[in-house]
Amino acid sequence: MIRNNDQEKLFQLEKKNLRYLNLFRLFTSLFFFMLLHNEWVANFYPSSKFHSASHDWVDIYLILSITVIIVTYISQQRSVITISKLTLFLDLFVLLYLAYATNGFSQGIAILPVLAIGSAAILYRKPFYILLAPTTAAILLWYLPYIFDLSGQEQVSDSNKWLHALGYYLIALLGIRQSISYTSTLQMYKSQRKTISGLENMNQVIIEKLSNGVIVYQNDHVILHANASAKKLLDMDDIIFFPEEIENYIRSGKDGAVYNAPNGMDLYLRKASVSEEKNFGVLFIEDSSFLKKAAQQLNLASLGKLSSSIAHEIRNPLAAISTAAELLVESPDLKDQDKQISEIIVNQTRRANHIIEDILEMSKRKTAQSETLIISDFLVSTKKQLVEQGFTELKSIQIIAAKDATIEFDPDHFKQVVWNLASNAIKHGLDKELQMIVRGQIIEFRNNGEAFDEKKVKNLFEPFFTTHNRGTGLGLHICRQLCHDNHATLDYLHINNQHIFRLEFNLG
Repeated sequence: MIRNNDQEKLFQLEKKNLRYLNLFRLFTSLFFFMLLHNEWVANFYPSSKFHSASHDWVDIYLILSITVIIVTYISQQRSVITISKLTLFLDLFVLLYLAYATNGFSQGIAILPVLAIGSAAILYRKPFYILLAPTTAAILLWYLPYIFDLSGQEQVSDSNKWLHALGYYLIALLGIRQSISYTSTLQMYKSQRKTISGLENMNQVIIEKLSNGVIVYQNDHVILHANASAKKLLDMDDIIFFPEEIENYIRSGKDGAVYNAPNGMDLYLRKASVSEEKNFGVLFIEDSSFLKKAAQQLNLASLGKLSSSIAHEIRNPLAAISTAAELLVESPDLKDQDKQISEIIVNQTRRANHIIEDILEMSKRKTAQSETLIISDFLVSTKKQLVEQGFTELKSIQIIAAKDATIEFDPDHFKQVVWNLASNAIKHGLDKELQMIVRGQIIEFRNNGEAFDEKKVKNLFEPFFTTHNRGTGLGLHICRQLCHDNHATLDYLHINNQHIFRLEFNLG
């Protein structure tokens, strides 16, 4: 099982505590060993009348102390803790026995079990098990003289025993309090750590999902982290250093700048305000085409409001001009040259009126009210209108669609989208032929024709851009906007010498 960082820190802390306990045990055993085997040390101890089994127990205790230290370093953590818990009770037994065996109650030897009892609070953590240590020590205080023949040693009064037992319990109670405080702090730390970890993960996910690029860098301009959008916008899979132009912008101190990327994209760079005490910075990268589109939408909205207010003022004189020109064309006394000029006036006024209608349609576009529509009904109706209005012949339009295929779309919006795409395909196609194909969640409008150049493809859906000298440049833009309002997409492809406008619908 792989340990996480928190577990590793706790294990290291427990190892440190056990190391201190093992050193205490070793020094204690060495002290008694020297007391029994070294005359120089024995001279400092008031009593020289030791119990007959003292030498054996001291030797055993010293060997045990050395063995436990070795085992602590070579065994797994769980085994070490289990061994240490068991050894604590042996500590209590040996230390209290030596307190009796060396007449050590008057010398303070009987206070040494306090360290073992305090260690029990660290190892056990639970109050019941912590109290087991002082209880064991209290029992040994009264019953050790019965286990060993200690009649030759100094007698210890009951009051002395009670006093030591009380001290043991006080230490255990303090240990319980510390253990509760430690456990509470540990739980709070784990909870906060979990919350912080969750927030970090959430922030990471949010940053990775952002459409804008985000780059975190050191003050020496070495990149620490770049999200997927930043790599995509800069067209770099592994980013360590900034391109020279971006690095110059960061050094310049400007609020923002436009960077012409090698992949042809115009990117807008913006630095985030970070405290000077921090040794890092944050750079945001945006595709400036989105900013242009946003500005364009504002311009279109303004244009829509303007056109709505002056539409009647423009259309009324335009209608008068158109009517007068039509009357001139029908006049029998008009010369042929003048008739041609009049026809030009009629055609251009119709075109101007068509532009105004498109602008008005764009400005007053209503909110989509989706319904379940049968696709084939709209395609058949559009085919009939195209033939009736003389766009093409009946045999030139082919419909491939299941009769039960449906779409979730606003009826008026769908009718307008189908009409615009179908009529455009016939008007701009080479042979006035059209295929309307429905498969799955896709409708395709296909007509034959040579591929557009890259510039035309890039601007095909932009407002006022047209590939036809009589177009308004608003039809495809309005179609895409209507599709967007109805949770659909509209894209252009050129495959096998065919222009394809693909509408993908019911996207959620």
